[in-house]
Amino acid sequence: MLSTNDDFSGLMSGFIHNMPATPRLTADLLDAAVMLSPADNVSGFRDTHNWLSGLNGQLLKNMMAISRQQADWMSPFGVPQELFTGWLKPLVKATQEAVAAGRDPDAVAIDNLRIESAYAARIKRLVISLTREVKASREELDQGGDNISRKGYKLTFDRQQCEKACRTPAGQTWLLGQLAALVQLEWQYHSFGQTRLRAMKNLLRSLLQVIAGEVFSDETRQPYRKPSPAGTQRESDEQYLQECESRLLALLAHDAFDLRRFALESPNARLGACSWETVPGSELYSVRLRHYPRPEGVEPNGKTLYMASPMINRCEIFDLAPGKSVVEGMLAMGYDLYMVDYGNPGPDQSHLGLSFFGKTVHDKYLDMILERHPEQSIEVMAYCMGGTLFMPYLARRIEEAELEEQVLKIRQVVLMTTPILFDDADSGHKPMRDVIREHYTPEVMQTFYGSCNVPPQTIEVGMHAIQPGVAYTVAEGFYARANYPGAIDDAAPFLHWLNSGTRFPAQAHREWISKIFLDNEIWEGRYVLPSKYPQLDGKPVNMDILNTADIALFDYRGLRDPIAPVGSCKTSERWGRHEENLQMTRGGLNRTIEKNVGHIFVVSKMLLGDFLQSVGDFLKDEPPPHVPLKQRVAAAAKPATTNRGAKANTTAAAKKPAPRKPAAPKAAVKKPQGDA
Repeated sequence: MLSTNDDFSGLMSGFIHNMPATPRLTADLLDAAVMLSPADNVSGFRDTHNWLSGLNGQLLKNMMAISRQQADWMSPFGVPQELFTGWLKPLVKATQEAVAAGRDPDAVAIDNLRIESAYAARIKRLVISLTREVKASREELDQGGDNISRKGYKLTFDRQQCEKACRTPAGQTWLLGQLAALVQLEWQYHSFGQTRLRAMKNLLRSLLQVIAGEVFSDETRQPYRKPSPAGTQRESDEQYLQECESRLLALLAHDAFDLRRFALESPNARLGACSWETVPGSELYSVRLRHYPRPEGVEPNGKTLYMASPMINRCEIFDLAPGKSVVEGMLAMGYDLYMVDYGNPGPDQSHLGLSFFGKTVHDKYLDMILERHPEQSIEVMAYCMGGTLFMPYLARRIEEAELEEQVLKIRQVVLMTTPILFDDADSGHKPMRDVIREHYTPEVMQTFYGSCNVPPQTIEVGMHAIQPGVAYTVAEGFYARANYPGAIDDAAPFLHWLNSGTRFPAQAHREWISKIFLDNEIWEGRYVLPSKYPQLDGKPVNMDILNTADIALFDYRGLRDPIAPVGSCKTSERWGRHEENLQMTRGGLNRTIEKNVGHIFVVSKMLLGDFLQSVGDFLKDEPPPHVPLKQRVAAAAKPATTNRGAKANTTAAAKKPAPRKPAAPKAAVKKPQGDA
């Protein structure tokens, strides 16, 4: 029988000493703790399935159809329509308020963002708990890097803390509790497949290996580690773990675990490399004309460049950041540079159709430029749908210039990934046309967005439908490259542009879908634009006048572009100086340049440099001056006369273009490394 405290303490000490040690949490055990969830894409889907948003959308469509049908049945009996459709009013009001505030009107998508932010915050707190600051060595200070503070300290993982978390009962309880909270968030998520949350879970798995100080036994479950073509590992386990540490520490230093929050709030995510000013008097609703002054020391080349931006994104696609700016490159060539900025259209623009944005705007701005630079020719550069809408505008402007017998100042047009052909056969647009036919309901769009415009989040859903898993690949690529010096800051401007789209005016959006995308009116010659001349007003644009006017066109298209597939970028093959159009040719002809790139290739400095060089070569080869049709006919009909002692009159011959040199063989398509 025990009679003293010492005897009891001794007995307990012996009992504890003889207890088996707590098993250490290995990397594989930690991987098992986070288990499989919908975030892991176990089914191997190639795209993102927003199942709850899709279900809600379908239910809404069905309910609206039933309500409209009931209202139609009862209207002959004097029953007010609102009796059946009144339930829509609070939903429409909530949608309008969300669009005005810049929020996604889809409550399910908003909750997904909440879950992603909470998930990122938990990973961040986990990393903070297991790291500490130490004084950087002289060599580390000389090398610099994302992980070195201004005071000369660096973040590093605290191996003692990591070991406590893996070995001691208290540490294990804490760590497993943190992982359980992350798993709970995964099961709350409303999407599956290739999602942003899947990319974040890969980041978590890399952290688990760093905490355990060892790699997973299954090589296929080691994020960011790619084998060589021979199937062997490119680096040792120690090197791989060091890369994982560097990646996590860099993300912590930049507070970049939450990708969307980083893109919108990081001080390094500022858009633009070049200063600009609004041309006085150019304001049309939210639209304005920007003027970019040439940098000091750059000699003017005597030409004006007019940049037509797309309507569904901010115009800074032309001017992302230093070294990634088309504007910067063109200013260096000496241009007087102007750009259309459509702004972020408000409700007062919801009634404006494509003719306003594709005719009224260009008419006003080109006239303003001509007043400023009356002696200069105007060259045009257009990106994506900015070029799609500009080409019929240019054809209409040529028609008007012919009636006025005026000289056309626009002789060359540079098109960047600009679709013009929309069909189910050769254009490559069938996937998007199928999405529109299956999911786009004009009545629903008009009801919810008719007076507040289509938000960028809704447009993004359509864009993602033709880019399988793009939400995952963007996030995964960002995390995978985060350990490269400067990679996080380098990606910030593009991510900001990607996450800060603009509203699309409701009427213009309906016309874009119906007239351009589904009815293919531009290609088929049925697209109508207004004009100040009655014989042209409201009539289809004669696109073939681009041929007789001898316009030189430059088409730059990407083999890996799902938004503007190469089969749809056919402008230079059909119109302009296209008879002898060759890839990478010289001599003032159209040029069609096809590269192994994606839609937003300007984010790559190498690809942008290649593009600017090609554009510079093209713009140096100027077509002959434009001569109005009536003057050409008159010159051709005028009989040649001779005077005594004088040479024969050669007016007609002077008007005839010089014979072209024999075309060189087609150049092989260059395929630079990398893609955007």
